Amino acid sequence: MGRGKGPAALCPLPQNYAMKTPIDLIVFDLDGTLVDSLPDLTNAANFACRSLGLPEHSPGAIQGMIGGGEKKFIRRFLGPEHQGHFEEAFRLYLEFYYSHCGELTRVYPGVKETLGRLAGKKLAVLSNKMERLSQRVVQLMGLAPFFAAVRGGDSYGALKPEPQGLMALIRELGAAPGRTLMVGDKPADVLAGREAGAHTLGVTYGYGNLDDLQAAAPELLIPSISELPDLLG
Repeated sequence: MGRGKGPAALCPLPQNYAMKTPIDLIVFDLDGTLVDSLPDLTNAANFACRSLGLPEHSPGAIQGMIGGGEKKFIRRFLGPEHQGHFEEAFRLYLEFYYSHCGELTRVYPGVKETLGRLAGKKLAVLSNKMERLSQRVVQLMGLAPFFAAVRGGDSYGALKPEPQGLMALIRELGAAPGRTLMVGDKPADVLAGREAGAHTLGVTYGYGNLDDLQAAAPELLIPSISELPDLLG
């Protein structure tokens, strides 16, 4: 990933830096932010392809296809010439992924410790992954006790970067947009947060392209989730 210049250039924050606005609710993206799910996503996509007699994909290729929910992901790994297989691929992918989504997925370093340090805040997950899949991954990874809610792309009828899902989640948890922080690795997370009136933070270790993430102009960029608690003051 390139490190092009952007409004939130990746550079060391001043010592003892803290956000000026108090934060009551922190909403996290899931894949590429809390967990590295690429191996299980790759296996599920390739199972569907293999079952249909279609070409399989490398993890690097699959990484570039992640984002926008399952339907977009499946259309991408099928390729334009195989869209007629979509319904069967969708069924095969969901069945396999639900059964195997905890086998190779791993929590990123520092995530559990960081969530523990944020115990005084209300925490939630908003993924573009379906809610039942998001909740299953969170449960299997041992993260469920940290979160007041785990919601997915089908929870509110809107996918990030559309802000409606985040706005609905903020209302559901009784928070204020101006005291909410959206954390993610993709421009969609940043754009959804900004449009919802929340603060935004990008993490640079996930699946997003750094140039694109910077161009989305999150208020903060960090290379490690472990830095988050110290930014909240």
